[in-house]
Amino acid sequence: MNKSILHFSTQPNIAPALLKALLIPRPGFNSQQGIPPLEAYWPHAEVNQNSLAQYLSLLDIPSSDTLPILYPHVMAGSMHMHLLTHKDFPIRLLGAVHLKNRIVQTKPISIAAVMDIRSKLGAYRITEKGLEFDFTTDILIAGEQQWQETTTYFKAGNFSRHSPISSDSSFELDKLTHTKKLATWAIPKDRGKRYAKITGDYNPIHMSPLLAKLFGLKRDIAHGFGVLAQALAHANNSSGLLNANSNNHNTIQLDVIFKGPVYLESEVNLQQDAGANSTRLDVYCGDNPKPSICLAISNT
Repeated sequence: MNKSILHFSTQPNIAPALLKALLIPRPGFNSQQGIPPLEAYWPHAEVNQNSLAQYLSLLDIPSSDTLPILYPHVMAGSMHMHLLTHKDFPIRLLGAVHLKNRIVQTKPISIAAVMDIRSKLGAYRITEKGLEFDFTTDILIAGEQQWQETTTYFKAGNFSRHSPISSDSSFELDKLTHTKKLATWAIPKDRGKRYAKITGDYNPIHMSPLLAKLFGLKRDIAHGFGVLAQALAHANNSSGLLNANSNNHNTIQLDVIFKGPVYLESEVNLQQDAGANSTRLDVYCGDNPKPSICLAISNT
């Protein structure tokens, strides 16, 4: 299968990709063909300083001369959508769920850095409940990789009818049993629209209660990466979990599993393992006893 590479000289407009996600039919996953070798490339990318300032202000993240660890994902977000709505990509995104992320940052990235950003489709796994598929994003500065992310999506369905269940699996995190509350904050009603204006992610489930209900949710929800960014800021403020990368240039690995929605106009609380593993945290929405986001931070 021939490789297709999408080239971008600036951050692409996400609107055409969103329309393709909604309107263009897809043949569906075929295990005989797998996932096509699609890539997207944005060389010499620079941070929009105005957008970064708005992002930091909206999420109450302290300003710095280096980027928050999640911000490269924000920069690459519209590129991801163009990759996943390419004409050769067989899976319709409607109904697909953003499930997991693993981010490895070897050095802090300057807000003035000139970056080469490359994303490509990767592995897939057939599970009992559906299909998991990955894509990776690499950030290189002066030819050196400083940030890498693996994003995992999940599409429900009986894919094992025609193919065996995969022997390998994506990562999991240990369940927390004894926790302590690290922080509590509120998600405002307009968070979805304001975050979308900054990042370009106008997924209907974040825009209004009515649109969210059309997609099976009880109301509109916050962007998971926005909630995660706030959780990381609170964790770092309390425990300095991300400071090792900024101060000592140690490698940081962040593992995240999105378990459920965080609704707009809800109270969020961040729980930390009360035992020795202080780098395991869970984010809860309202009075839901189950975590919405599970994460682990490690320094090497």
